[in-house]
Order: sequence, then structure tokens, then C-alpha cells
Amino acid sequence: MEPTFTQKIEPTPSQSSCPMNFSFKKVLAMLGVALVILILWQWISSPMIVTVTGIGDVSVPATNATVTTTVSANSDSAQGAMTAVKARAEAVKSILVGSGVAESDISESQITSYPASLVAVGATGYQAALQIVAKTAHVSTVGDLVASLYAAGASLVTQPVLSVENQSDLEAKATDAAIKDAKSQISKIALKNLKFVRKTVLLTEQTSANTSTSTSKADILTESQNQLAAQNGVFQITKAVSISYKLW
Repeated sequence: MEPTFTQKIEPTPSQSSCPMNFSFKKVLAMLGVALVILILWQWISSPMIVTVTGIGDVSVPATNATVTTTVSANSDSAQGAMTAVKARAEAVKSILVGSGVAESDISESQITSYPASLVAVGATGYQAALQIVAKTAHVSTVGDLVASLYAAGASLVTQPVLSVENQSDLEAKATDAAIKDAKSQISKIALKNLKFVRKTVLLTEQTSANTSTSTSKADILTESQNQLAAQNGVFQITKAVSISYKLW
């Protein structure tokens, strides 16, 4: 009997659905990537733009008062008017020095002389005038100084203008406080809108006048810690900082 050989034939797997399944998954993956890119582009190109204004102020004692004094005199001649003005100016400067104003803090303008008729209709002769500007550290007694200047022959004393030393340093502190206030505001806005990435795109500053004709009374705590504040009052420097942010 001859031997019989049997060959096992494996069934051929069906290949018909594989290309279709592979192509479908590939298309879905590409659509997913495109959707992610579109969302990211929309997120990057359409940020939320917010502008906030921060306020910062620094309160310090007034350290100086600037007084501008006008001295004038009349005479039949221009030379006589100028001589009389010089004599009154010397009396005014003596009062200033006697009140504690340093000579280096006193400045004097040139004398001007003109016909008195230019000032008052029908007036005769000549009038001469000059201005004396003085800076005093005795802020609390500047009212008494003004009265003394009038007694010495001043024609007009303008309201004293108060100021502080180290103006730039104080403004920098006020700016820092204003920026801190603005950052605090934008942090709250970003958290409320679920925006955790931000970028500053614009910053503008506004400063209060660095001089004033009045001060506010210091509070009890400030007075107890600073004798100068108790005497001269409190001078306030305020900064307003507007900052525009882009939020993502």
C-alpha cells in the first residue's frame, strides 16, 4: 500500500476590510489634528484684551515752601524808582535771611522800569518792580513769614507753594504701588474668566502735580512717628497707571 501525503492548507485571511479600516482611522486622526490646530490658532489669535487702572500714592511731610514776592516803587524818574525798589528788595531779603532762609535759596529777577501811566490811567512818573523767589524749610511758620514780608515793603506775596525733597524717588514708589494695584485687578479678572496667560501690551502713567499750596493734616499714627508731619502736614503724591493686557 502506497503512503498517502496530506498537505494542510491554511485558509487565506480576508484582506478586503483592512485598507478601508486603515484609511478611516487615518482620516479621523488627521481631522483630530486639524481640529486641535484650529482651536490653538483661534486661542492664540483672539486674546481677551483688558485695560485696568492702578492707583498708587505716597504721603510724606511737606519739606519746603516757595514764596514769590513782588517789590515795586514809584518815583518821578526811572532811576529814582529803581533805587527805591533796590532799597525795598534789600529789606525783604533781610527778613528772609532772618527767618532762616539760606541766601543760596533766594533768587532775584532783573528790575523792570516803565512809565506809571501804563499801570494806571492818569498816573505820572515811573514805576519799577522786581521779584524775589525764596525757598524755606520752615513750612509751619510760612504764614508769619508772609506777614513780615508785607511789613518790609512787599507789594504782593503769592500763596506759598509746597514741595518735597527727593521727588523722583517718591514718584517711583507711587508708580510701584500703582502697578501693584493694577496687577492685583488683572489677576482677579483673569481668574474669573479662566485666563491664565497674560501679556502687557501698553502702559501709560499720569502723575499728580509735584507742588501744591496746601497739605492735609497727618493722622494720629503718622504724627506720633514723624514730628515733621505733625508740624507741616502731609503732602501726597499720586500716580495713576493704565495697563492694557492680552489674556489667553
